[in-house]
Amino acid sequence: MEKLVMEIPHAPLKDLRSTGYFFDELKTYPASPDMDLTTYCVSFVAPHLVKVCESYDRLAHFAKSRILKLAIQYLSNPKDDEIVDSIFGLWRVAVSEVDRAGKADFAVPLDKSESFANRQKLQSAEFLVKLLVNIIKTFRLAESSVNLRKTDESINPVFKTIIESWGILEGKIS
Repeated sequence: MEKLVMEIPHAPLKDLRSTGYFFDELKTYPASPDMDLTTYCVSFVAPHLVKVCESYDRLAHFAKSRILKLAIQYLSNPKDDEIVDSIFGLWRVAVSEVDRAGKADFAVPLDKSESFANRQKLQSAEFLVKLLVNIIKTFRLAESSVNLRKTDESINPVFKTIIESWGILEGKIS
């Protein structure tokens, strides 16, 4: 029985430079005309998110760094065959967090500190959504048919793991 091998998506360096993300860092990338998605995530996206998290933590904006730490966890050392699923799983978590945090202030009145933390979570999730959408578009990624099914949490182990990790971080799962 043949094992299905997924080809790692590539994007031309000129397209990666034109996105505005990591422009200076990509100028010094070796003369290769393109870059694969795994290399991009490990060498550019994850280190950038680490820097952003460190700056938030220095300012005691811990709510802002929480979702970014989840992204770092799944983009720092991804398996080649799971990188696309990881990106879409993180994107779904971030989109749901934008939706949840955006509605939270309207659902029940929050005190100032809760409202501030909620705004931080919203800003961070929006930042992550923009970054992931940029990656999806630049690398022309498409969700696999497994991800499109209603029961994807039970079928896609990467997505399920990301959701569970987010639940643990947010204290929703013990």
